Amino acid sequence: MVKESETLRLETELNRGCSHEPNVAKEAGTSFDYEGIPAGYYDQIMREGNPIRRLWHVSKFERVLDYLPTTAAQSILDVGCFAGTFLSLLPQERFSRQLGVDILPAQIDYANRTYGSSFRSFRHVPSITHLRAINDSFDCVTLIEVIEHLNPTEIRSLFAELSRLLRPGGKLVLTTPNYLSCWPALELVLNRLSEVSYEEQHITRFTYFNMERRLAELYPALDAEFALDLKTTTHFVTPFLAGISYNLARSLSRLVPHTSWRMPFGNLVLMVLTRR
Repeated sequence: MVKESETLRLETELNRGCSHEPNVAKEAGTSFDYEGIPAGYYDQIMREGNPIRRLWHVSKFERVLDYLPTTAAQSILDVGCFAGTFLSLLPQERFSRQLGVDILPAQIDYANRTYGSSFRSFRHVPSITHLRAINDSFDCVTLIEVIEHLNPTEIRSLFAELSRLLRPGGKLVLTTPNYLSCWPALELVLNRLSEVSYEEQHITRFTYFNMERRLAELYPALDAEFALDLKTTTHFVTPFLAGISYNLARSLSRLVPHTSWRMPFGNLVLMVLTRR
């Protein structure tokens, strides 16, 4: 059954998200055009955005890093990498082989031009749920705010691919909005104030309490293939304090380790799973 860290100089994007081909988006029941998002859009928001938007993703990426193994010379796959911001923050000493994948060619071109290196590359894939062209295995896989952009069939296909790509003992770290928090209100505000509609993008919604059950329903082999190391929430109050003091808010966000944080109403759910 499924059972119930290196602070970096991070400057991050507002919402990495996941991208879809037009036909996938249509099947998913949304008309949102991901190809309409300018190349590097979120990466540029990350570097020039207001303090609250910056800290939101600084904290998100830091938390994901917290729960990736600290062993040297690991391999990592970031699914739905968009403009490549997250992988750009990972040191070569810890992750000697880094691959990001996304279905938007313009974002992948931006990522390779901006963050590509001898140990870090980005690849276009025809669909975020079809990774058959990747004939390799990885120590770690990250899904940072991706699954809420997928319909149930796509989630099932994606997890089947991740099970193949992740080595036994490897770590899968994922985040997704917690719809049992103030996220729905934040989504309404962002829909009004930003150029991107999150209501159109987020088509499969999770809460802290239903996360394990829903994933197991969507991917019945979950319990047999993965063990749950940790489920928690993050982004409760501290990102909003950045409007007063970015540095203070960031320090506060690092004060309480989430291994001991059991508040179910943070705005993001974070899960760490180990491939059996």
